[in-house]
Amino acid sequence: MTDTTTNIEAADRKRRLKKTAFALFLGGVVGFLGAMAGMELADSGAFGAFDPSREIALLVAILYAITGLGILAGIAFPRAGATFLNVEDADELREQRAMLTMSGLGMTLMGAALAVVALGGADGAIAPGTAVALYAVLSVAAVVLSVKTLKLQDELMRAVGRQTGMVAFYLLALIGGTWAMLAHLGFVAAPAPLDWLTMIWSLMLLAAFIVVAQKGMMVMR
Repeated sequence: MTDTTTNIEAADRKRRLKKTAFALFLGGVVGFLGAMAGMELADSGAFGAFDPSREIALLVAILYAITGLGILAGIAFPRAGATFLNVEDADELREQRAMLTMSGLGMTLMGAALAVVALGGADGAIAPGTAVALYAVLSVAAVVLSVKTLKLQDELMRAVGRQTGMVAFYLLALIGGTWAMLAHLGFVAAPAPLDWLTMIWSLMLLAAFIVVAQKGMMVMR
């Protein structure tokens, strides 16, 4: 009985590790292709002049959009989605369809909001007034969806969300605060306004990975 249980556990562990490796590989490939497309877009000049701040902001925006669209694709095709999303099977995806749909849409809208700002401005492809209006609509919609998902989350999900927000705040204070301090003292150039937005977006993602890793949730189910 003990040997049988051990074999089952070993097989399950192997399955989960293979699923994790596949998800990481798929995410890496899609992320790389998205980054390359973003750089080509920036270098083409079709969307105005791009400085490093705009390029980095656009890459972070693409990462958000890819993540959100990946979630939505997994929901649309549950069997395929169960191979790269952290769920046990397609049935669990169907059960969490409402929450994950709003989460995927929210991530996509947040990416679009940052992209609009990166593409906007005096030298950008989007007029400043239009960029402000689009950003307001997209960000408010993302916040509304985020609030709605709270009603569908269990206690673990809420705890992860709270801890992610806390870790993101500390990371922003550490990284952004140190950068601002060094700039004030004349050691480095000050962060541009767009840099602050990019830090907020990117550090939120980093915080989520840190919290998930601390809770031992990086390995797929």
